[in-house]
Amino acid sequence: MIPKLDRRLSFLGILIVGLFAALFTRLWYLQVLNTEDLEKKAESNQIEMVVSAPNRGRIFDRHGVVLADNLRTGIVTVNKSRYSPGQLELIISELSSILGIAEDVLNSRLNDLQTHRLAAKVVATGLNEEGLLRISERSLPGVEAKWEMTRTYPREEVAAHIIGYVGAMSEQQAPGLLADGYLPSERVGKAGIEALFESQLHGSPGITKLEVDNAGRVHRIIGDQQAKPGNDIILSIDADLQAATESFLAQGLLAARETVSDDSGFFYPAVGGAAVVLDLRNGDVLAMASYPTYNPNWLVEGLTFEEYKSVFENPYAPGALNNRAIQGLYAPGSTFKLVTALAGLEARLISPRNTYYDVGYFKIPDEYGCTGRCTFFNADKAPLGTLDLSTALTRSSDAYFYQVAHDLYWIKGEEEWAIQDMADQLGFGGQTGVQLPYEKAGRIPDGDTKKTLFELNPEAYNPYKATSDWLPGDNINTGIGQGFVSATPIQLVNAYAAFANGGTLFSPNIVERIISRNSENFGESVIEFEPKIQRIIDFPEGSLVVNEGLGGVTSRQRRGTAWRAFEGYDAGSYSVAGKTGTAQADGKNAVLDRKKEDSAIFVAWAPRHDPRYAVAVVMEEAGYGGEAAAPVARQIFEALRAYEQRWSEPQIAFVPASPACPEIPEALRGNPAFTSFVPEGCPWGIQIPRANNAQDVNGDGVDDQKVRD
Repeated sequence: MIPKLDRRLSFLGILIVGLFAALFTRLWYLQVLNTEDLEKKAESNQIEMVVSAPNRGRIFDRHGVVLADNLRTGIVTVNKSRYSPGQLELIISELSSILGIAEDVLNSRLNDLQTHRLAAKVVATGLNEEGLLRISERSLPGVEAKWEMTRTYPREEVAAHIIGYVGAMSEQQAPGLLADGYLPSERVGKAGIEALFESQLHGSPGITKLEVDNAGRVHRIIGDQQAKPGNDIILSIDADLQAATESFLAQGLLAARETVSDDSGFFYPAVGGAAVVLDLRNGDVLAMASYPTYNPNWLVEGLTFEEYKSVFENPYAPGALNNRAIQGLYAPGSTFKLVTALAGLEARLISPRNTYYDVGYFKIPDEYGCTGRCTFFNADKAPLGTLDLSTALTRSSDAYFYQVAHDLYWIKGEEEWAIQDMADQLGFGGQTGVQLPYEKAGRIPDGDTKKTLFELNPEAYNPYKATSDWLPGDNINTGIGQGFVSATPIQLVNAYAAFANGGTLFSPNIVERIISRNSENFGESVIEFEPKIQRIIDFPEGSLVVNEGLGGVTSRQRRGTAWRAFEGYDAGSYSVAGKTGTAQADGKNAVLDRKKEDSAIFVAWAPRHDPRYAVAVVMEEAGYGGEAAAPVARQIFEALRAYEQRWSEPQIAFVPASPACPEIPEALRGNPAFTSFVPEGCPWGIQIPRANNAQDVNGDGVDDQKVRD
């Protein structure tokens, strides 16, 4: 019996030793070999990361007026992923009774597709402390009531299209933004300055590392990286001038709606428009209005579908979110005659002082073999009689510029595309470079453009199966800013600014500087935007006569097309030079189910002899430029005079030196017909041989009286 017991004891001893050896080996592995890995896992289990959103940078006008700010407000969020459909209905019902918000509105906000799927949806904002407490007391699962910094726009509609707005992070934006440290619930720039300068305005999030136990209780703060606020942005606009410009534009459109169209017999729809005010000495945008407009505060926390539809899908005021100043494409109409006049002078096709007889229309001579439209009429088909270049601009003779554009068509070689080349010099057909997103380039057509359009959409551009070749009629239409030509209001004002200042084409500037809000360099400029010159234009000899013609547009004595709008205007030392335009609009007004009415345009600068400001006004389906757009521009110029009295600013001039005196035959130097148009410092005037008269309407040197009769 004893040997058997010894064997059992021996076996038990071996087993115990084995167990201790295994335990020792495991302890050795855990404590020695895998110590670092376990430490990491332990730390991970005990550390919680808390991310806090930074305060967004503010936006100011050029004088420090706040246009975009942050406001501490109470909000309520719901994380609908926490519930089954039945549970969510109960929560919504409960919130509706507490907040006094209809259940369908709360549901619509919960279904906001713009908000990232991981983020709790904001269902109510603007709560005070009492409102937050009422929500918190109910302890509703998935519902959070808290204080939050939200974006606010204290001037509401003022400069809405410039500033833009913030909104919920979209699914498309999320991957990149979350990788940059954004929270899913953060509001980000969606339009305007808010969108284009998102990286500057956002700042850096704060990150706090907390040591917690399994129950979530905080034991200590391991690390705390404070959020860095976004930078502030200073705009070039003046808030008061901006508000005035918006008001004048809106009033002008409302006035147009009370005016009956001579063509249709109906009231003008006047569906929208834009106005831009530019400091032509440095390219600063002082005001930029677009109508219809909106209040960006509406969009910060999102609109319901019904709210969005009522505001932004109004057929009588379409495209409220679009900035028509940079995105609206319009036929420039007669404002484009500046380009054609300069092109004709550049090609030495026309002379400043020689005359043309306007019979109310222009007919392509038979010898040119016209096969399409061969006769082109003045706007009212009325003859204007004997005109020189200056008077043709002042009275806006279509026939004069039809002739110029027709003759330019037949010049082969260097000047064949003279109109297009001059338009390109003045910045048409390309983006101006203003610091706003989604700017349109417009279009200056040529033969290639026409072919492309015909191929892309033959039903729209070639309904009569005509040739896609560039014809004289195409050049004629281009010469008066019709046909395939399109331009934005900011392109128009920038081109006239370049002409008025002597040839400096700027990239319009709407942001002056970006200011740091970080403690280490608080208040310092991070970026300063200096005036940016695109090019210096060398205008042709005779351009002073163009200036004179545009100066006559507001003159009653010279029967300019805008004289009625400026009747009683105290010109004094603040005279206005510019050009009216009445541009045909293609297509139908979908709401009214009839052909679109003409757009009214006026582009000008002041003072004429000491240019400082350029203004463009475009009003869709509002009638004549002289009757609808020019009165709005007059109000803006009067506001500019008041602006100058309020803010005395040093002039920043980039005007090139005066051109050299032209070489003129000695016999013509004393001719009184030219001496009043002499560049400063020159002893004689300008003369380029070329003449039209009553017997030679088309200027080809052949008497065509019989053809005209």
